[in-house]
Amino acid sequence: MVVLNKKAFRLPRLEKDKFVLLMRLGLQYDRANGTFCVNSYNNIEKVIDTLGEILNDKNVGFMQSCLICGKDFPCLECRYYEICETKNLPFKCICGRCLEEGKTIGE
Repeated sequence: MVVLNKKAFRLPRLEKDKFVLLMRLGLQYDRANGTFCVNSYNNIEKVIDTLGEILNDKNVGFMQSCLICGKDFPCLECRYYEICETKNLPFKCICGRCLEEGKTIGE
């Protein structure tokens, strides 16, 4: 599985049509750093499928950002991974440490 950070990730050099497709699907490209980031979540499943083709890996996912502490973490660390409906999508969630400590938003 390839786990990407939704804030900044690199891809191998792309053909023009793949680059344009990713931009239309909701990614943004930072020329100064040579990185991509998720700008829109509207077509995120198609983005993941396209990234899987580019990276030759059917299992592409994104890091989650904890709603409470802000830490980025992979879904595989979560005890609810198997039953989660949004696993590996670049959304916000609550990390295992905050769950264990019983922290709430705003603490």
